[in-house]
Amino acid sequence: MDLPIQLQSDEKVIQVIRRHPASLWGRLALIALVLIVALIIWSNLGSSGTLGTLLNIVFVLVIVGGLLIGFMVWYRYNNDLWVITDQRLIDVTRSTPFNQQVTTASLRNVQDINIRVRGVFNTMLNFGDVLCQTASASGNTFALIGVANPQQVLDTIDNARQGEKRDLTSPHRGETPSPR
Repeated sequence: MDLPIQLQSDEKVIQVIRRHPASLWGRLALIALVLIVALIIWSNLGSSGTLGTLLNIVFVLVIVGGLLIGFMVWYRYNNDLWVITDQRLIDVTRSTPFNQQVTTASLRNVQDINIRVRGVFNTMLNFGDVLCQTASASGNTFALIGVANPQQVLDTIDNARQGEKRDLTSPHRGETPSPR
């Protein structure tokens, strides 16, 4: 997989995570519902003349706008990912083709990890948020929003964090110990 960030030479990807598909389905279903209602209203208005032309323009704009919003929701879903490596967490967000944000947090700075599953559908479909509190001056929270199997993601991050701490305590990280 092509990552939008350069990994360090000794860094290895443990897992690449995307949002649960249900987070996309819900938004697209709402947009589709609005478009269907707009089409029903438009087809039942039999106005002619200037008012009819104006209503036609408004409804065409609503349809085009809804389709554009639907595309952007899909684009954001498709281009939003988190990467867990053996050294850090990486959050890649591309909300438009011209706007990308990459945030990283070192695993050694992750102090606390929590999961949050809210609602019936999230519980039934097993998706939710993983919140990682980092040790920084501002006390930032690194959030993985709407991921599948949040408990498994928490365990993966925790195991990687414990591995990073073990590596830091071993002498000469990345080197083989020399015989004495």
